[in-house]
Amino acid sequence: MKPGGLAAWIALQMVPGIGRVTLERLIRHFGSAEGVWKARPNEFLRISKLSPRVQEALARGPDEQAVRRVINLIDEIGAWAITFMDKDYPPLLSEITNPPPLIYGIGDPTCLKDRSVAIVGSRMASSYGISVARELSSGLVQQGYTVISGMAIGIDSASHEAAVSSGGTTIAVMGCGIDRPYPRQNIGLFHRIAEHGAVITEFLPGTPPEPQNFPIRNRIISGLSQGVVVVEASMKSGSLITASCALEQGRDLMAVPGSIYSYRSRGSHWLIKQGAQLVDSVSDIIDGLATGIHRITEIRPSIPKKESQLSPEEQKILEKLEPYPQHIDEIAYRCGYPINKVSGLLVQMELKDLVQALPGQIYQLK
Repeated sequence: MKPGGLAAWIALQMVPGIGRVTLERLIRHFGSAEGVWKARPNEFLRISKLSPRVQEALARGPDEQAVRRVINLIDEIGAWAITFMDKDYPPLLSEITNPPPLIYGIGDPTCLKDRSVAIVGSRMASSYGISVARELSSGLVQQGYTVISGMAIGIDSASHEAAVSSGGTTIAVMGCGIDRPYPRQNIGLFHRIAEHGAVITEFLPGTPPEPQNFPIRNRIISGLSQGVVVVEASMKSGSLITASCALEQGRDLMAVPGSIYSYRSRGSHWLIKQGAQLVDSVSDIIDGLATGIHRITEIRPSIPKKESQLSPEEQKILEKLEPYPQHIDEIAYRCGYPINKVSGLLVQMELKDLVQALPGQIYQLK
């Protein structure tokens, strides 16, 4: 099989060991996804840090039946897909350091280019947090902004629902396949969002909602947005990962204050102490986006480096790691080391309690 068009991209995404960075490198080297599959095996030797396992898989060719199943599923559910080389790819998202090579979606793909604000927060939200999220979301869509969130229960759902109820546009970014609405209780909301915006994901159709997927998708929530507003977040909230992504991407970061007695507000208060803009009305968000004065430079607490315990190679990897998950091929590319060397170093750093390993060769700072 010599797939063309979208099939060629999907076939590459299905190759074990090919993550976001490697996929993009292959396509930029050969000019297109089809060009990768047309390449001779010896041509893959010219690409640095391409593992023998990936070279062998590419030489064998695509899994024709698996690709056909995915294409059929996309057609059955009325979904679409955009690659980072398409003219319809959202410009803001293309600016981030690790944009998703493919975006799968249901709904209106043109809304991905709208001026947008992300509203994120606790799944275990209080009535106060839900009320604030609804008010801010409704106000933003009335001002012509699209509201972006992650379709989780709590703050995310309240933000989406208010945007739809107010006649606006909203985008949900999922941490699973486009055919797997999650959480299940939000199936109705999934369809309403698709009718009033779009539901999108970077994960292949059929991908289950595994825990490690959600921190990864958070960079897309912030990447599509001009600014991120955090409503109710504990110090261990995934919303702080979105805030970290927003910081790295140069987005405006804002947070809503809450009760000093609520653990749900500790993360939000901490962000404000670090320099995030305090938000108590929609006008604060609009004004903050206009001035851009709250693009702070650092929000995460200092991480013990344990210098004496680290080799120079381990130190370099530590500097490239982030508090959100990264695939091993992305870490290897950023460090300039072969994947097998990075794998061994990460094991040593895990034993030193500096790195957390997640399924699928994914790692993050502990």
